[in-house]
Amino acid sequence: MSNSLALMNDPRESHPWGFGSTNLPYEKLFPDYYTNETHIDCQFKFGQMVKDRFQVICFSGAKHHGWDNEMMWAHYADRQRGICLEFDEAALRASINSNFPGIRFEIQDVNYEQKIKNREAWVEWNGRLSHEENLQNFLEVLSRQVTFNKSHFWEKEDEKRLLFLNHSDHLFIPVLGALKAIHIGLGIPKPEHDQIFDAISGKKIKLYVMIYQHNRYERWTLTKKDRKWGTSKD
Repeated sequence: MSNSLALMNDPRESHPWGFGSTNLPYEKLFPDYYTNETHIDCQFKFGQMVKDRFQVICFSGAKHHGWDNEMMWAHYADRQRGICLEFDEAALRASINSNFPGIRFEIQDVNYEQKIKNREAWVEWNGRLSHEENLQNFLEVLSRQVTFNKSHFWEKEDEKRLLFLNHSDHLFIPVLGALKAIHIGLGIPKPEHDQIFDAISGKKIKLYVMIYQHNRYERWTLTKKDRKWGTSKD
């Protein structure tokens, strides 16, 4: 399921946005609210309007495996008590195009910078275009300048993002056809392995169990035959 930028944990995205402009028609955008006294408030209201037009799904593994990222297991998998899902990007794109025809989306690696450029984005409002056309143009610019760029402090996440532009509602993406593998965390009790195996049985999805040795993660293929478990190094 996709989420709003407001629900991300990066403060650049979760905290209020305010956009300034010399020609942004606040009085038309917020006719029942805008005054000289509420001008600054309207900058933040417009920022929320923009933020509400993005929906995001975040992945790891932009440049590395992803499934062996120890920090991600610790932060996002309940300290190794969760699972890691591995997807086929081409199949995921096909699922989105099939289930949401015409929706505007991008899948890109996140760029990490010591100093983020274009930190303060200004609206270039074109009076000859409609409000919706202006907003759409700004969303395109903002997606490139902001949502695919993060501080170097986040670099260990090795993030790849699926970004839906100009869409305000949560999206439930059918992913079963794009799911390549499930990686079982170190802390998942053995009885739950049976439940996971039964859930994907016959669906051509690989099942791995995570192993930590030699100070790094490895994944071993997990199989079951005649009620007996078997493992083999990937």
